[in-house]
Amino acid sequence: MIEKSYFLLSLLQAGLAQNWKINIPPRVTAQEGSCAWIPCHYSYPSHLASQTRIGIWYQGKDSIAFHSKHHEKMLQRFRNRTWLLGDLKGGDCSLIINNIIREDAGSYHLRIEFDNVNSYSYSSATNLHISDFTDKPMIFPVEIIAGKRVNLRCTFNTTCNGTAPALTWDTPIAVPGSVSNTVTQNGVTLTYTTVLSLIPSPRHQGQTLTCRVSYPTVSSEQTFVLTVQYPPQNLSVASLNVMKDSLINIIEGNSAVIICSVKSLPASNLTWRHLNVTVNRTHSNNELWLEIPHITHRETGDYQCVAENEHGAVEGSITITVE
Repeated sequence: MIEKSYFLLSLLQAGLAQNWKINIPPRVTAQEGSCAWIPCHYSYPSHLASQTRIGIWYQGKDSIAFHSKHHEKMLQRFRNRTWLLGDLKGGDCSLIINNIIREDAGSYHLRIEFDNVNSYSYSSATNLHISDFTDKPMIFPVEIIAGKRVNLRCTFNTTCNGTAPALTWDTPIAVPGSVSNTVTQNGVTLTYTTVLSLIPSPRHQGQTLTCRVSYPTVSSEQTFVLTVQYPPQNLSVASLNVMKDSLINIIEGNSAVIICSVKSLPASNLTWRHLNVTVNRTHSNNELWLEIPHITHRETGDYQCVAENEHGAVEGSITITVE
């Protein structure tokens, strides 16, 4: 008779346990200084659906990390750092732990209390692992052309809806611009975006921009060096010979060397022309020399240097005379 009663009691307990179920991951990894999200959904006997309940998260055996009613019962270091993300009455027991510290590592399990009789500690637990803060924002490169407005986008993704990270641009004074920020959500992923809008010029070439993500105790950054494309400019025509007002006077039979240089990005294609005839050419090089040996009257006249790239063209000239 005793054995039969024990058997029936065991069946009853097993049946009741089947009504108390929880779905949590066995392991969650969070980075120090950011936040941790332990997704959690639980079920309970249906006759308790209309009753008020209390949710308690424990770290380890008996350290209270979160208490939905009596916050004073929580371990001091968890106060103001933990909360439930979802609706406890709706079966969502997901836990947020903000400003993660190393001491937060360990095992976490849930207890639900309806009254003194209908309470249950779920045996399944999540092991929280803490790693170094290594996440970085991402800058999306775009083509940058002088004089044309460009929007540089920097994003940071997180699946933890705790304290929002600050995503900011750090730019040199020489690179003024305007900034806009947005937050979007796709499933459980939150994407923080900051857009730097500016009109670049050649003087911005080589300037370093920094996108930084910051939590209260940690931060990381990503840098971007501006590569500004611009048309040829500051074309200069010079000579190894004595030159006066773009004019070289050469004794017949002597040689002359004239040099064309320009600034541009990408590098220009340079061409020397004499009487509309190409006499020297180079590709993707911002300097071109032209040597004219044994000058006669046939080599006199104007020499034009033309510099061009995909963004524009510029030219200059020099005149050679013979005495």
